[in-house]
Amino acid sequence: MIMKNCFALGCGLALLAGCASAPPPDVTTHVDPGTGLRTDLMGENLLEAPGGQSRELVWLNASRVYRNFNDAQYYLEVQYMAREEAGYLEIPAGETLTIITDGQPLLFSGTGSANMRKPYKKELVRETAIYPATRVQLQKIALAKDVDVKIRGNRGLVERDFSKDNQERFRQFVTRFAL
Repeated sequence: MIMKNCFALGCGLALLAGCASAPPPDVTTHVDPGTGLRTDLMGENLLEAPGGQSRELVWLNASRVYRNFNDAQYYLEVQYMAREEAGYLEIPAGETLTIITDGQPLLFSGTGSANMRKPYKKELVRETAIYPATRVQLQKIALAKDVDVKIRGNRGLVERDFSKDNQERFRQFVTRFAL
């Protein structure tokens, strides 16, 4: 009887330990009702400012968008939010996102944020820029031990480092959707 209780307790602890690992990234999946094609978006990947103080908030999200049932395109999405008085970063078209993985730069070119700038709630502004990425680029980011992000806008340069949480969320997204 004692052996049976110890075994049950051990199984319960093992189950809890498995549940204690980092939660999977928040991924929203949308299936187009007309085409049946799917889009998977990892959102809310907030990159914390050094020291926790900053005039802006920056997110680096990832997505997989199916063009047909066998072929998907991958994207990185930068979201920038600041107080109205700080204003937009004004991300132009071109090579404006650099992700440095273990000292090696990955350069990303996009269409900029000109069509995706708008006021957000009271006294805030938000803009979004989308960058095509390859599966290999996403895998390099996921496997790196040190990830630095640089976003160049007409009104400045924003730099952020991946925290352990950012790294784990990105790694889990890539493991589930970009292997």
